[in-house]
Amino acid sequence: MNKLVVPLLGLMLLYSCKEEVKNPYFTSDEIYDKVIESTDIVHKEISKKASLFYVLNRYDTLIILSVKYENVIKPTFMIKKEGTFYTDSCKIIVTEPYYPKFQLIKTPNKLKQNDIEKYPLAYNGDDYQKGVMYKIKDVNHLELIAKGDLRKYFYPIKEYEIPAPPPPPKEYLNKTE
Repeated sequence: MNKLVVPLLGLMLLYSCKEEVKNPYFTSDEIYDKVIESTDIVHKEISKKASLFYVLNRYDTLIILSVKYENVIKPTFMIKKEGTFYTDSCKIIVTEPYYPKFQLIKTPNKLKQNDIEKYPLAYNGDDYQKGVMYKIKDVNHLELIAKGDLRKYFYPIKEYEIPAPPPPPKEYLNKTE
């Protein structure tokens, strides 16, 4: 009996030592901690009133973008949203990753699904891309790239540009009714 108990206790000990991820949204606690830390950086250094954030993942980059309005500035109105979660003073919208190098979003996760504006709200044109950007070495190691004004990182991508419609044929321009 003792020969069976000792190996069983050893297996239980090994299983209990396995590191558990405590957040219900991301694949590592480091990603979650950086998102929360980034909201604090924005509140302290960029915008004290910020309460709406987007989490973007493109290739090996994690971007926490602070915005005033949902679905208004580029790239927030064109990207698919995975869901939202809340902290004490913030709504955080997690977006669909764009060719991610690492899996950051848990499957399944506890993100709220029906908590996102479907249509752009009224917009006065005074918002811009600001926030914090990290290079992802792996899901447990992130390196700060930039913080503050991020406009220089958001430029038009040709495949997403909507071409201008062609001009009307000349016969329509010369007709008078």
